[in-house]
This record gives sequence, structure tokens and C-alpha cells, in this order.
Amino acid sequence: MEPGMYQGDPIFRNQPSYKVFNKSFEHVDDTLYTCLNEVIPEVLSQELEGPSEVFTSYSNDSAPKDPRTQQTANKSVRDHSRRLLPYKFPNLREKYSALTSHQQTACMRVLLAWQRNDPVPEDDFVVWRVTEKKRHTEYQMFQKDVLDYETSQRELLYAPMKSIVQAYRIWHELRMKQLLKGVPNDTYVTYSGLPQLAQCNSLNPQTASVEEVQLKRIVGQVRLWPEVKLKRDELMTLNVRLCRFSGIETVYRTIPMLEQPDEGNIFVLPLESLMMLLSTGAYVDLPTEMLVTVKETYGSEHKCFEFKDPFPARNCGWHTSGLLLTQAYQAYRAQSGEDQWLTFDQNGSFKDVPDLPSFKELAVDLQMDYKLQPVDIESAAIEPSNSNTAMISWCLRSQGDDDAEPSEEFQMYSSLSLAGVSDAEGAEPLGCHFIKLENKPDCGCEIMSKYELLKAWLHLKLLKAEIGHCSRVSLRDFEPLLEEKLTLVSLEKMLHDYYNTSMPQLLSHLCEFLKLFNAIPPGDYLLRNSVKYKDKFLLCKPIKEPTPPPQSFKLHELLTATAPSDECFLSQNSYLPISNTLCGRLHEEQQLLPCAFPIKTSGIAVKRRNKVPVEEPRRQPINRRVAAHREAQRKKAKKSQKMRAKARKKQTAKKEDENEKEMDKFMSL
Repeated sequence: MEPGMYQGDPIFRNQPSYKVFNKSFEHVDDTLYTCLNEVIPEVLSQELEGPSEVFTSYSNDSAPKDPRTQQTANKSVRDHSRRLLPYKFPNLREKYSALTSHQQTACMRVLLAWQRNDPVPEDDFVVWRVTEKKRHTEYQMFQKDVLDYETSQRELLYAPMKSIVQAYRIWHELRMKQLLKGVPNDTYVTYSGLPQLAQCNSLNPQTASVEEVQLKRIVGQVRLWPEVKLKRDELMTLNVRLCRFSGIETVYRTIPMLEQPDEGNIFVLPLESLMMLLSTGAYVDLPTEMLVTVKETYGSEHKCFEFKDPFPARNCGWHTSGLLLTQAYQAYRAQSGEDQWLTFDQNGSFKDVPDLPSFKELAVDLQMDYKLQPVDIESAAIEPSNSNTAMISWCLRSQGDDDAEPSEEFQMYSSLSLAGVSDAEGAEPLGCHFIKLENKPDCGCEIMSKYELLKAWLHLKLLKAEIGHCSRVSLRDFEPLLEEKLTLVSLEKMLHDYYNTSMPQLLSHLCEFLKLFNAIPPGDYLLRNSVKYKDKFLLCKPIKEPTPPPQSFKLHELLTATAPSDECFLSQNSYLPISNTLCGRLHEEQQLLPCAFPIKTSGIAVKRRNKVPVEEPRRQPINRRVAAHREAQRKKAKKSQKMRAKARKKQTAKKEDENEKEMDKFMSL
């Protein structure tokens, strides 16, 4: 440095560069950082020991443990490249199938061919017949294990139903407001008791049938649905926003009463009301109240019995969950704007272009004050969901076993909702479409309940359709499992095999029940089912007295006193067995035969100790000549046996005498 240059203040000489003082606070050499992040030696030693133990365990090829339960994890890695189901069969007792992998695969191909209406390979069908006894034995063991599994894990299996119950309460409140609109809150008292259909037996054995079915009119908007299939993305959206779409109000179309014939009484029975009569008391989550109006036909002595739509059930369960998901799916498809809808006016005529809603019908009030509203809770800007109603006239005819007995006829009018149509003209309505929630998706597909089978049968019969559809969805995560096709023959077979129910006999019970209404005077009534009287309907009549009797009740208080819940359903031991004829995604992905245990990894079939006993051969008819010859041979053999025994005794006695004589001679010496 030059001597003439100013060297600055002496206090700053021989100091480090400014970069030393310009360090970040998080720098490791900073004093404050070091003080704040000082580690105690004991803690540091534990941190260093932890990774060493982990890597030691991995080096020993030991499975990782769940830190919550300290138990070995069942599955630590999952393949996300394919959309596989995240669960497998709960083989808690580690049982394996008595069939080989080849036999299970052949039986799977047979079931899939029947399910898809394809020809069955002959070789596979031979294997199917050969393994029939083994499959039957394994089917019984499988059902017992699944029953024990559901009994022990019932709360865990039905835990996902809590969100559905919450959404059902929202839908139940909206539906009750619609049904109670215009219905006075009268005081009712029991007027009479009517037997349920199971007790309505005729003196003479008879059967009944549904005849002269005719679709009178369709009112509302019907979805054009050529291919019935639920997409996974739609179900995932419903799983997240179920409360939102279940809270969309559905405007149910009403059809004015058609011209009534002058001959005989008329019964106006909506499909839901008919289902309440046919299946009351079978399950806890079914409707129990509906209004009935008895009117006299003008200018004649006949009557018109008009049954209103039943009030929704207050106990949640299988059927309310399926109903809610079906309603939410229809509301979702109506709001998406991707489907084509066919519009039918009040007269039932088809419109090519639907009418645009006016500003008065919009859900948004253009003059309202600006206010923020939660989107997922109050969807005020969502329009009401599309709906439709079809009016069908049919005749319920009963006939005795003796052809000489006269037949009785009941003129019926039923209204129901169409799931969709398969053609652009609206001439081919779909038979039915239900969404069934699978409560045990890791075990297989459950059989349909009696209520679901009856409802599907009536849909197909009244719409004169050949095929109906049932979409099976997992209760846990709304994963689609199976698209099942239903026919009248298959439904009647399942009703007979699972529930010992014959449709002609059940319809004859309905005829006997409807005869009881002829003695009821005109007026408004409430038909309800009470837990106290399990085998009867209570027909209640409104009264207008200043001091009502103690047994009376208010209609609105009866229907809205308690909020819907699933406590009653969970307290009961309701159980649906697994179907042994339906192959879902679980069976196809894991190559598992329905109602069968997994195959052993070695591929060798397991031998059961409790084998099915072999049937003993039947005795052949007796031939008298052969029997006489055999009897003579038996007597001859018995006689010769006695003679030989007698000769042996003589020879033995003779030898003993000789021995005694020789002994005497020896002793005399």
C-alpha cells in the first residue's frame, strides 16, 4: 500500500472481510444458530441408533411393522400402475380350497360364460360336473366362515354407512316436505286391523297373475341411456359429494287420473305402495306408513281406492342406502349436462326439444342480496333434478286350481319412475336399474334381498321388458364391482331358491287382501305397520274431537319426531349370504372361484377329513329260487361244520384216554 494513501480508522484494521459478517442466520457457523440447534448427546445417540436398527432389520429381510399396533403389516407395497381392488379375501383361519388351480379356472370360465350368455366349453362343463360335491362342501364351509367374519367385524364393515346416513337425513327432510305439503296435521286413531299378506290365505288354493299390461302415459324427462354402465369417475365424485347431490330437490311429476271404467272397483297403487304391501315386516329399513283415500265412483256403486306414495323409512339400512345412492346418481347425471334427455308433456306426447326454464322457475333469485353461501352445503344455484312418471294400467286376475271356479279381476293403475330409454323415440324403456351396495366386497357379491327381487320383478313385468340392470358398488370406497343383468326367469328362480316365494301365490294373497277394502266406507285413512303388531296393518282414521283419546296421535309428529338413524339396523343380526354364481372384479383379479377358498401356493389340493359320505347302493329285488338255493347251502355248511366239530371232540377225547393208559403203565413199572 502506498504511504500517502489514507488507511482508514485504526479500529477497522486487520479485521475480516464483510462477507464474514454477512452470513445467513441459518448458516452452520453462526453462533445463534448453533446455540438454538444444540443437540443433547443422549438424544443424538438415540437418533444415531434408530437408523442403524432399521437398516439392520431390512438387511435381515424382516417385514416392516405397523408402529400403531407393533404388528407385521399385511401389505406394504401396492402396484398403482393398474386399478386393482385394494382388498382381498379375509382368510383368517388360513383355509385353502379342495380344488386345484386347473379346476377352479375351469369352473370360473363356466360361471363367466353363463353370466355373459356365452356358450360354455364342453371340457370346462365336465370339470364343473365332476367337482360338484367338492364345491358344495366347500360352499357350506365358506358361508359359515363369512357369517362368523361379519358377526365379529359388524361395526367395522358398516362404518362407511355413517356418511350415507348423514346424506339420507338431508334427502329425507326434503322428501317429507314434499309429501306433507297440503296434508293437514290431523289427529288419527286406529279404526281397524287388517292382516298382512302372509295371513291372507284363501279357503281354496288359487294363483294370480298380472295380465293386460298397458303403458298409458309418460310425463317428464327421461334419460337416453343406450348402454347401462356406471363409470368409476362418477362414483368417485358421488363418494366425495354425496351430501350435495342428495340434497338436490327432485320435482316428482304428477299424472292426472285417467278415465275410469264403469265396471268393478279401481285400485290406484303406485309401485312403492305396492312394494309396501308385498314386503311389510321383512326388513327394518322399509316404509311403514302411507295415506289411503276411498272414494265412490260418480254415478255407480263401485269405489276407487287410491293409495298415496308411502312416507320414507326412518330406519336406515341396506335399502335406504341403495335408494339414496340411486337418487344421488340420477341428480348428478341431470346436472352434468352430458346426457340427452327426452321430454314428454302432460298429455304424454313426445317433444323433440325440451322447453327452456323460465326465469321464475330458476333456483337463483336475481333480486336477492349478495351473500356468500357454502357450496357443498347449500347449493341454491342448482336446478331441480329431472324426473319422470309413467302410468301403467294392468289387471290382477286370480284363478283357482279347479277350472270350473270363476276368476276374479282387479283393475289396477300403477305409477313408477323410468330409469331411462334405449331408443331416441322413447318406445323402449329400460326394465329397471338399481344400485346395490356390497357390504362385504372382500368376500364376493351378496345375494339380493327379497325386497329388491320383488321390485325388479314388478318393474320388468309392468314395463314388459326383457332385461333389467343391477349395478353392484362397494360400500367402502364406491368401487364398481359388477354390472348384473336381470331377467324374469332368473328373478323368479332366486325368489324360489333363496326365500321360498312363489309369485303366483304371493299375488293371490294380494287379491285376498284387496277384497277386505270393499267393506271400508269412503274417507281418508292412514295405513301403517307397528312393531307392536308384527302381523297386522293398522288402518287409522282422522278424528275431530276437542279432547282426543290417549291412543291418538298427530300425523306430522309421528312422521318427524325422530331423525333417521341406523341404530335399529345395526342392533339386528341381518345377514345376506354370498352368491355362488356371480363373478365380480374381486374374483377375476384374484382368480378366485365364488364361495371357495384360495388355492394353496403349491398348487396341490387340500384333502378334507369331513368328506361327504358315499351313498350306499340300493338293495336289488329278491329272487326266490336263488334265495332258496343260498339257504340250503347255508344249512348244509352249518351241518358239516357241526359234524367236523363233533369229530374233533371225539379225536381229542380218544387221545386223552391213550395218554392216561400210557401214564398208568409207566407208573406201574
